[in-house]
Amino acid sequence: MKSKSLKKVLATALALSLVMAPVMGVNASTDNNAPSEGSSTSVSAEVAATIPETSTISVGGKYMTSTVKGAYMSKTIPGTVVATDKATLAAGYGLAPGEQPYVRVYDISEAKSPAAMTSINAAAGAVGGTVVATVNVELGKLAGGKFSLLEQGGAPITMAFGIPKNAVKPGYAYAMICVRPGGVIEVLPDLDADPNTVTFSTTGGLGAYAMIMYPVA
Repeated sequence: MKSKSLKKVLATALALSLVMAPVMGVNASTDNNAPSEGSSTSVSAEVAATIPETSTISVGGKYMTSTVKGAYMSKTIPGTVVATDKATLAAGYGLAPGEQPYVRVYDISEAKSPAAMTSINAAAGAVGGTVVATVNVELGKLAGGKFSLLEQGGAPITMAFGIPKNAVKPGYAYAMICVRPGGVIEVLPDLDADPNTVTFSTTGGLGAYAMIMYPVA
């Protein structure tokens, strides 16, 4: 299914499902190792020592390392990277001297984020898709050791997620669904031809992201 067709099907199918089950917002994970939604606090030194600051994935036989440092905590997705150049991202969001882009990525589940998962499951079902993995992504900045979210709907930011090996199957295509606070749903099509990654364009702020796979018509 082409990306335009995917968007059209989702727009039609979700119109009814969202009326029946409106989203109240994105719930942050309650995992003790995960930061709270929009939090400016930091985790303990012991936990921080175990969190990778960078992430790498293989794209077309070559390795891509995230341009932005952060807390890469997902255990269900094999690599999540920000591909947009760090300076370009900073300029696009008007970061001041002393401020730096920073990202936090951590797994979520039905129990921890029920509202977001309701929309994700509805969106996946609308295209006959299967949810592969779900994470919260907080695209923000650090200033004086304090974390805050970047503007939602700002300049485009390219990200790439590795597809779990057990989900790489012939006859399937992949995409990302993003649920924003307030129930805004975005369908983010795969922008590359690499069978092992999903590359997509998003913007700053908090979102619950689901990788989905669906049969190609």
